[in-house]
Amino acid sequence: MPRKVDNIELDDNNPEFNYAVDLVRSSGGIVYLTGKAGSGKTTFLKYIREASGKQTVVLAPTGVAALNAGGQTIHSFFRIAPSIYLPDDYRLRAEAKPDDDNQSTIFDNFKYRRPHKKLIKNMELLIIDEVSMVRCDLLDVVDRLLRVFREKEDKPFGGVQVLLIGDAFQLPPIAQGDHWNLLKTHYETPFFFSSKVLTEYKPKYIELKKIYRQKDQLFIDLLNKIRTNQVTDEDMQLLNSRFLPAIVKNENLNYVIIATHNNLVDATNKRKLLELETDEVRYEAEITGDFPDSMLPTDKFLNLKVGAQIMFIKNDAEKRFFNGKIAKIKKLEKDRIIVEQEVGSNIEVKRFIWHNIHYKWNEISKKIEETIMGEFCQFPVKLAWSVTVHKCQGLTFDNVIADIGQSFSPGQVYVALSRCTSLEGLVLKTKINRSAIKTDPNVIKFTELEDKYENDFQFILK
Repeated sequence: MPRKVDNIELDDNNPEFNYAVDLVRSSGGIVYLTGKAGSGKTTFLKYIREASGKQTVVLAPTGVAALNAGGQTIHSFFRIAPSIYLPDDYRLRAEAKPDDDNQSTIFDNFKYRRPHKKLIKNMELLIIDEVSMVRCDLLDVVDRLLRVFREKEDKPFGGVQVLLIGDAFQLPPIAQGDHWNLLKTHYETPFFFSSKVLTEYKPKYIELKKIYRQKDQLFIDLLNKIRTNQVTDEDMQLLNSRFLPAIVKNENLNYVIIATHNNLVDATNKRKLLELETDEVRYEAEITGDFPDSMLPTDKFLNLKVGAQIMFIKNDAEKRFFNGKIAKIKKLEKDRIIVEQEVGSNIEVKRFIWHNIHYKWNEISKKIEETIMGEFCQFPVKLAWSVTVHKCQGLTFDNVIADIGQSFSPGQVYVALSRCTSLEGLVLKTKINRSAIKTDPNVIKFTELEDKYENDFQFILK
């Protein structure tokens, strides 16, 4: 396998990462790659898409996740209408029975043109990122479409190798009450691992063990216990020792507030911007072609002031800043902004172009290629006195104020706290009750099965 791909060099001290690369490159089937926050799942995706040597398609459940992964959404690639799909759904059948009132079939509901059919037939590796947010029925629809349109109905995913990347302990799929009332007659849970295809065909399981985000073992151990909801009284005491009201009140410090609700975040950012006495400058994004709102990495109209706290939302090619880096605006000009990262350390930032890509089959080169459908040009920053738990998934911060006393879904407390690089950089806005730390019992049950695969994997490593 190549030592270095796309500025990512293999780590000899990370056997799970290297084994996963070798497994994906040299075999087929279904692989589930997981790992705690900061274990390198995103790095693995970037590496394997270049190093697999296979005709690869990268998909994700949401527009922003697809943009971050450098791929398409699952719905846009397969042309799946937002809906729920039950296992016996008439929209997914290959043929109708003569006495059926509705004669509609999968070919009527998914009218792929010949180039798209060729793309599906020639796909060798399908990567689905942020799989924890993929609902069970959606994964079964993907399985069904690949079986039918690749004409391999007896093989899971039509014989395509599938790499699922994510952490079931982080943000769960959205299953609204009325949807779940229909789905629960067919599925045990809304999670991807309850899909019919994964129930029948168990994926090869690999967990990345090495943590890169945090170096303090005490903090790593605390986060691991919060992840699986196995905290002790001593753990809660350690966590709540980070309730430091004096720091919360000192709004001049470069802390980012992570909150659970959009309205809290928007109100904080608007209030803080209004408090600045400098002139407000509005930057309008340039959008060409097809770039849906669901994919926007930052605002179309970016309102900034000198002194505003911002967050970079892109890694810099020159490594001057990274996705999630906090800074303050020093100067605003028409075509550039000057920001201060540390005292006396100013850098110039220009507009960046994001691409909405779709996959196409090139009949001449016989390869899957990326086609740019639209572009979004804007400064790679957003106001960041506060961000939501959902928006900060995958990001790293040095200093965090966690406003998570009102966490309402499993995994939120873990995601928020694990964004921070150290216990010393973490501050709680309010003390956290044990009841706020939620882990879905279905995820616990799933991981107990994973542990069996883990034992097999450790044997392989030896």
